[in-house]
Amino acid sequence: MRWGGDPREIVPQASGELVALAGEALKSLVLYGSAAGAGFRPERSDVNFAVVLDPLQFVDLQRIAQWWARWRRRRVAAPLVLSRAELEGARDVYPLELLDIRARHRTLAGAELFDGLAVSAEAVRMECEREAKGKLFRLRALYLELAGSARDLHELMLDSRKTFLHVMRGLLYLRNQPWTVHGTEIVHAFEREYACALPVLAALGEPDVTGAGTERFGAYLTEIETLAMITDRDASPPTAVSPAATRQA
Repeated sequence: MRWGGDPREIVPQASGELVALAGEALKSLVLYGSAAGAGFRPERSDVNFAVVLDPLQFVDLQRIAQWWARWRRRRVAAPLVLSRAELEGARDVYPLELLDIRARHRTLAGAELFDGLAVSAEAVRMECEREAKGKLFRLRALYLELAGSARDLHELMLDSRKTFLHVMRGLLYLRNQPWTVHGTEIVHAFEREYACALPVLAALGEPDVTGAGTERFGAYLTEIETLAMITDRDASPPTAVSPAATRQA
């Protein structure tokens, strides 16, 4: 879907409507992701908002649902809606998602709640392990279903790569490395920091890469197995993680 207008106009218009409908319950409205930093592509990127409400009631969701019905055609993603207490409680469950917002966001209304949001290194490691191993198990099961289709295997690798880039960002964070959003750069930084080779993961970031045979998918699985082992073998978090590590590279 292509943009139905200039994103520089869409953001203030859409956010202005959100502020009006939330009223006094709005504690913070944040634009995050590529629309708040580098890497925005009008032909494929979405606009992402996080809305913190207190109190958060069902009627608020109903109003936001009506708002989104109007804006989803303009590549506005379904907003992240949560209460202040839920934001605090998410730090030990979804630290990677919160770190990503912290690295690339712009507060449009209300208080700045993400800049100083702290997460523990162990929570980051645990989510990395959970995501990497869970996706690995799922990949094996899906291979059994798709083994006869090179095209489907290629799409499976492209789709699952997003999760593993997320995991690698988290593991690099544990080594005080800058939080970067560029896929191939993440892979190369990870290879250097953790002394491993991930050529298939790196190559999948190239625009002209097509097709996937059984051997290539097998090599991809081997790389993911290596990544999964690193999450609990070599990713021991340091005693302190520098706040600068989440500044976008």
